[in-house]
Amino acid sequence: MWKWIRIPKGIALVAFLLPWMTISCSEQKLAEATGFGLAFGHVTTMGRAASAGDGAAMNLWLILALLAIAAGLFLLFARGREAARLVLGTSVAALVLIFLGTWRYSKDAIMAEAAKNGGGGDMDRAAMAMIQVNWEIGYWLALFALIAAAAMAWIVMSGKEAEAEARMRSLASDAADAAKGAAAKASEAIDAATDKKDGDKKDGDGPGGELPKA
Repeated sequence: MWKWIRIPKGIALVAFLLPWMTISCSEQKLAEATGFGLAFGHVTTMGRAASAGDGAAMNLWLILALLAIAAGLFLLFARGREAARLVLGTSVAALVLIFLGTWRYSKDAIMAEAAKNGGGGDMDRAAMAMIQVNWEIGYWLALFALIAAAAMAWIVMSGKEAEAEARMRSLASDAADAAKGAAAKASEAIDAATDKKDGDKKDGDGPGGELPKA
């Protein structure tokens, strides 16, 4: 299982390239960004790309999360199983840092920031209440991958690796058998339906199958 931890760790890193967040109002998209975009201040607003130099702020928490994921991957390749505790720590740290880094984009945080700045400029509170913040596939994929990596590292640390692998093989075998059984039943159902259709067709072509001619 130790060598397989690289997969969720790598997925967590790649997930930063995918869409993480969209902000919309009345079903009209206002802004969108990838994980790297949120980390380094590259956000697309109303079709225009804004960078850190244009006033979009870099997100230190997400940058640290990226570094934690990269550090975990380095430990996986550079050290053996004795690094399981550190790999677990980097996964948990990355999860916490992602939560800290994305809190500022939550609807409550946006509303609080708008109130602090005097109502959000030209937008009143009623308009602000219509804003929707949606977390996209990259965000969820990063979270689930880090949770999987942390769970796998904990299993290795606890010495239950062999037991877990045996259970996973058993579950995979059961799933394969169930899939084969379902496929066989589906094939039998299709054959039965085909035979019934052919039988009905033959009955219609036999004596009495046609109406007498006038």
